Amino acid sequence: MKVQEAIKKRRTLKVLAKTNTISRDISGDMAEILEMGNAAPFHYVNSKAADKELTSLAPWRFYVLDGAVCGKLADYLVNNGIAAGKIIDMLRAAQSVIQVTWMPEASEEKNFVKQSINIEHVSATAAAVQNMLLTATSLGYENYWSSGGVLREDRFKAMFEIPLDEELLASVFLFDTKTENFKIKKGALRGRQGTIAQCSKDVKL
Repeated sequence: MKVQEAIKKRRTLKVLAKTNTISRDISGDMAEILEMGNAAPFHYVNSKAADKELTSLAPWRFYVLDGAVCGKLADYLVNNGIAAGKIIDMLRAAQSVIQVTWMPEASEEKNFVKQSINIEHVSATAAAVQNMLLTATSLGYENYWSSGGVLREDRFKAMFEIPLDEELLASVFLFDTKTENFKIKKGALRGRQGTIAQCSKDVKL
């Protein structure tokens, strides 16, 4: 599949199930999805890398929940009465979820969002997420980029052994493309970005 085809074919899709569903072993495909995510460009070295268990110089980190772990997590949320909305049914349908984090640089103002380096870190991590979404699409998986909902909370960082100083950018849900027996919810903004004429113009000097 050409990259242009994957871009056009990729869609935001929530797949929902009431029971835990693992359709196949996707570990081989997952290795490729992670590799393509890790191939994203980044502009600044992660200054905390040497002090971390995961020592990549890139600002992103990927924490992978396979289908079995997703099912256990869904059960945990239900059994502990944790309000998680559609996350529970999405976990039951997921073949995998990748918790994608990035590491903010220290800020004297304690407002890392305004720092240009951190904007670069977020942008690079978003590029990694998009690489994974397109790769997953090309390999035949429906996918959904979630902001994480309840899974953003520190208690779940601790559960997944994610350092608390990392920020979650995406919970990437991967689903089987065979969705006939599942409830699905399509992305609300698909196709609403408008035309090229509405978002670009030629610069003349």
